[in-house]
Amino acid sequence: MRPAFAEDGIDLNYVRDTGRALALLQLADKLNHRTYNVGSGRATTNAQLAEAIKKAAPDAQVGLPTGGDTPPMVLDISRLQEDTGYQAEYDTERAADDYIAWLRAGNKI
Repeated sequence: MRPAFAEDGIDLNYVRDTGRALALLQLADKLNHRTYNVGSGRATTNAQLAEAIKKAAPDAQVGLPTGGDTPPMVLDISRLQEDTGYQAEYDTERAADDYIAWLRAGNKI
């Protein structure tokens, strides 16, 4: 397995958005497809995630090597959007803030 690089990116979706997307699918009056991708519809790099964590928790020790060249993978969520109206509500910073606040409130992973 290769190491994670700062430039590597993937479609990350915060758990609250994922739960809402699944609820929208379950509660839809009509679905036009049998399968749906659930994601944010955008790529988030490891560097963006590290920056959001550092902003929410300035003492966090987050560092990644540079040099990544893997193309980012983004899920096509057009079916989900068309059939349910879904849009991700949490960007990377908001998700990091919410999750770190949840941890600081005493919740365990």
